[in-house]
Amino acid sequence: MEIHQALTRSKIIKNVLCRHEQGEVFAAEGYARASGKVGVCIATSGPGATNLVTGLADAMLDSTPIVAITGQVPRRMIGTDAFQETPIVEVTRSITKHNYLVMHIEDIPRVIREAFYLAASGRPGPVLVDIPKDIQQQMAVPDWSHPMRLQTYQERLPKPPEQAELQHILYVISRSKKPVIYCGGGCINASEELKEFVDLTGIPVTTTLMGLGVFPSSDHRCLNMLGMHGTVYANYAIDKADLLLAFGVRFDDRVTGKLESFARHATIVHVDVDSAEIGKNKPVHISLFADVCLALQGINNLIKARSLTYDFSSWLDELNAQKKKWPLTYPDLADEICPQYAIELLHKVTKGAVIITTGVGQHQMWAAQWFKYERPRQWLSSGGLGSMGFGLPAALGAAVAIPGCPVIDIDGDGSFLMNIQELAPISLLQLPVKVVILNNQHLGMVVQWEDRFYKGNRAHTYLGDPRAENSIFPDFCKMAEGFKLPSSRVCRKHDLQAAYKKMLETPGPYLLDVIVPHQEHVLPMIPTGGSFKDIITEGDGRKKY
Repeated sequence: MEIHQALTRSKIIKNVLCRHEQGEVFAAEGYARASGKVGVCIATSGPGATNLVTGLADAMLDSTPIVAITGQVPRRMIGTDAFQETPIVEVTRSITKHNYLVMHIEDIPRVIREAFYLAASGRPGPVLVDIPKDIQQQMAVPDWSHPMRLQTYQERLPKPPEQAELQHILYVISRSKKPVIYCGGGCINASEELKEFVDLTGIPVTTTLMGLGVFPSSDHRCLNMLGMHGTVYANYAIDKADLLLAFGVRFDDRVTGKLESFARHATIVHVDVDSAEIGKNKPVHISLFADVCLALQGINNLIKARSLTYDFSSWLDELNAQKKKWPLTYPDLADEICPQYAIELLHKVTKGAVIITTGVGQHQMWAAQWFKYERPRQWLSSGGLGSMGFGLPAALGAAVAIPGCPVIDIDGDGSFLMNIQELAPISLLQLPVKVVILNNQHLGMVVQWEDRFYKGNRAHTYLGDPRAENSIFPDFCKMAEGFKLPSSRVCRKHDLQAAYKKMLETPGPYLLDVIVPHQEHVLPMIPTGGSFKDIITEGDGRKKY
């Protein structure tokens, strides 16, 4: 309470009251990822603190800078199982970059400075500061002159890359015939340098889910997303490449599939700000522990200084042939709304000039495939942890971070329900958050796996009302009405564009419930543990409905 009381007296800090701590930490992630600044969330002791855990784990895996401040029972009561006591420092130790239990009030200025520095430096991530109640109740004049105690940490941060290291990378590029750039979320602050590098070399680019937007989708050298639900031509490029330039990536299982088969013919160069990621999952031939932005700046400067030129036109022609042979497609469902079409049309009517957030599931993959991202921080989604319920609160945080910028949460009916309470602050603040629910009345991604790997047996994946299967349950429009949000529902393909127009022209928040069939699958698909040769490009895999 003392921290919130102090916030009421602040003329600088703006507090946004979320309705659940999980929504709050996801909103802080949305704020951080949209703005590039550190997101902050506050929770009370006990259940308030533990409700942050999923979001902290999410931020840790997705390298999002967060400072979480939690209350704690008075110091004399720690360890007594006092009311609403949890050892939150111990609980979160493995899912934060660092955490603190403040035992002396004079430490607060230093601890807060360190927390923000740790969250934003090196590989970004969450930091937790736990403050006992009796510390909060003390009065003190903050002394900001105390130095940070982070010498060991600072010594482990990456140094500017050496010329010899960069020259070695240029050498392997000069020997390559089929190079590919594989970039991820670690390139979020290096998009300009990446674009210049591609302009100088002509090397094609594929991105991870977290890397969408770091290289413009409209560029002819863009192969779009790779991995389990990536494009055929991106996965083809990885399979045929003789050089893989991996910038700011983790080689996670949803990208690589069967590790031995991933980039099997390639010399692998891995550049990353986190030395622990280099060689962790996939052995590499050349490693560079460095900030990707600084590494690319150095490489670009060497190319320009030496007037180096490259010709990978035949390789690009080969990949363009694959693009023509294996474009992303979806079926014409007559008057039903195909979910892929819904997202493709949304990109068209918005001209891409929005921030997109998502929950997790089929809608997330379709949003990754069919909306075209031209800049970093335009795409906000839960990647590593795959947290359902991320989309709506992340949209709230993004809208607060970038005032006036329209934000669209593309969500599924399953994910949306998990943090629907955050419609309250969105409504009260009249934030320009539009919610597009691709409502198929099912846990769609699980249904897809049931169809393909479990003979279509339905195991608790239907979310509608079994007593009235022809009705829509729950009624999201009535829920929106309860939060004083305008809303509408659209069921027919030819009504969708008008529905989007109305949504976008309505000031403030809006909810659009888009009814889509549950039989549609996300394709292409490489099954878990599979390789490029196992890619599925058509069919639904169903044995029964």
